[in-house]
Amino acid sequence: MSKPLPYNRSVIFLVLIIFLQMGIMSSFCLTDLDYSLRKLKYSEGSLSAEQSFHGTNSAKLSVHDKDRFARIYIDLDDPLPLQDLDQLSMWIRPQSGSGSLQIEIYLDGNEKILSLKKNWAEMEMSYSQWNELDGFDLEYYGYGSLDDIKDKLKGKRIVKIYITIYDETVAFIDYIKIGDEIISFEPLEKEDVKDGPASATPGGLITYTITYGNNEFQTVDLIVKEDYDSRTVFIESYPPPDFGTTNIWTFPHLPPGAHGQITIKMRTIKPAAKASIDGHVSGKGFASTEGMLSTEFESYPVTNNVHILAGEFNFSASTNTRIRPIIGSVLQYGEHGSGDYLAEEQLTYSSASIFAERNILASSSPAFVNFSQNRIPLPMRGEWSAKVRAENDYRDILWSDRYYGALSLNLSYRAQLGKTLSYLETTGHVLGLADRTANWPGGFTDTHLAGNFTLQGKARWRWANKTVSPDKGWLECCPLVPG
Repeated sequence: MSKPLPYNRSVIFLVLIIFLQMGIMSSFCLTDLDYSLRKLKYSEGSLSAEQSFHGTNSAKLSVHDKDRFARIYIDLDDPLPLQDLDQLSMWIRPQSGSGSLQIEIYLDGNEKILSLKKNWAEMEMSYSQWNELDGFDLEYYGYGSLDDIKDKLKGKRIVKIYITIYDETVAFIDYIKIGDEIISFEPLEKEDVKDGPASATPGGLITYTITYGNNEFQTVDLIVKEDYDSRTVFIESYPPPDFGTTNIWTFPHLPPGAHGQITIKMRTIKPAAKASIDGHVSGKGFASTEGMLSTEFESYPVTNNVHILAGEFNFSASTNTRIRPIIGSVLQYGEHGSGDYLAEEQLTYSSASIFAERNILASSSPAFVNFSQNRIPLPMRGEWSAKVRAENDYRDILWSDRYYGALSLNLSYRAQLGKTLSYLETTGHVLGLADRTANWPGGFTDTHLAGNFTLQGKARWRWANKTVSPDKGWLECCPLVPG
């Protein structure tokens, strides 16, 4: 450890800041209608590829006893306005048996609308053919018409719908439409349009999944376009993007009801920096320095947006992934006072470690300040204060030295903060006050001094083979002997 020497020094203040703008964005499914099919003792509801009106699948409802029923349960993630009953429709294919159908519509406020139960013949349904059933074709208990329902229950919202068939029968149901929402019973229909992890590590991989589909009745040319967060880098995708791009996928002539997925792998940008700084300063007057080096970074969100275009259809969704914080080390230092001031420093910084070696030689004396050109300069006296705070949050280590009310300082210290090795070594002479604190897993020290003393301290912490080995150094103090 070198002794404090007179020298020159430049004052350097290094600050690393990340500005983040927080936003809340959500991902959505292809439909806000969430359905379920159930298998009971005498009936069954299931997805089937035997028959389909739109796409490759439909709901198959089978009832094996005349006093039983099979049902499609539809829950709305977001309640729909009652006016959307104008666009309630579905396609039904009776396959066998003399079944009947009834629709229950549940509204907020525990209101319920129940259609009259009618059999296939009463509804003029043809067997082994797809027949459209419109909400206007139904009759409802207690109401004259659909318009009557909307007038009497104005302001209500639809929260769930049950579509039920009774008696011994087999029927297929497909392409249920309520307002702008559609259920076509395709395997990927319930998936989020954009799905991604809730969190990721800095520099780690993020896998996004995009689900697309064609709910139209005709073939479409569908385009998927991604807007990547600027703090992420595209790695690969399946299927690959359009030639010459990393964020556009074109699916020409996509058949009605067809669905698919795109898997994208991104990598987050890990903050990284390196610096090596030498400086010196000397002079007489007022001096004040503050410095901070940090390898820590706060958590931040990355947002990924997707746009799906098909003719006049334009759908957007997004997902947020929070990048977890980097826990590292922070070194803070500085001194201020008036009088003679000589100092030098060497700083080395990377994203994983911090090193600093600093020497300070200062003595207190008045400094003259002229507040006006026409007045006599006024003497101002300021005693010296100095600090060094070395904090390794990764290893839960804190060393803090503070000197104040000092008429003279002659300090030299070295600090290293890293994942494997951390230390603080200090030597010097001080005429004034000093506080020294050290905290580490399993122990702490707290020392307070006042007077004219010398000091020598060494604290060392090494992590190797999962074993922590502290080398403890102590502050050695003794009065100065007059020369």
